[in-house]
Amino acid sequence: MTASGPGVDTHEMVLIHRVIRREFGRLPRLFRSAADDRARSKVVGAHAREMLDFLHTHHTGEDELLFPLLRKRTTLDPDLMDRMDAQHAQVDDTVAALNAELPAWTATADAAIGEKMAARIEATLPTLIDHLAEEEEKLLPVVSATLTQSEWDALGKHGMSAIPLTRRLVILGHITEEADDAERQQFMQVVPAPARLAYRLIGHRQFTREAAALRG
Repeated sequence: MTASGPGVDTHEMVLIHRVIRREFGRLPRLFRSAADDRARSKVVGAHAREMLDFLHTHHTGEDELLFPLLRKRTTLDPDLMDRMDAQHAQVDDTVAALNAELPAWTATADAAIGEKMAARIEATLPTLIDHLAEEEEKLLPVVSATLTQSEWDALGKHGMSAIPLTRRLVILGHITEEADDAERQQFMQVVPAPARLAYRLIGHRQFTREAAALRG
């Protein structure tokens, strides 16, 4: 099922979900790759912190700006919405635990802490993947027909406002990495013209350089 209905185009959330699937799928291997290597743990730790913040902001936006509107305006299955909430709670518990462990691991590259964090993600990943898939299949078509454009835009602004200015071009690289030409062009239309130019001039190179250093 397409994520875009006759109203608001919600496909940009599919691109956000791709980042979450891809980067959280890689994190366990990245944590293990940095065992007892403090130089590498600093690189991986910074990326993990950024992705944890990215996921937390995504969920917070849905909790505050999306789910209440859907409950108010639609007759979606209450069990579905309760399941969405429960999945958010489970994932958020994992994010909180990782945030608590990450500083010590980043500083020490302790293999046992890294393994514990990797195992936490692996245990939560099936719930996260199922959650994202169900959102795309069952919620986004309803969102497209239910929210106004300004309400949908508010969700995007919420996400962008949480990203430090110095990191927005790199995040843009993550979002467009797996996009095809049509998706990339469509997404870039909602990006302010100065940011599009900055991404072409410096952002893409910065993202590529960081990704290569991170992924090896």
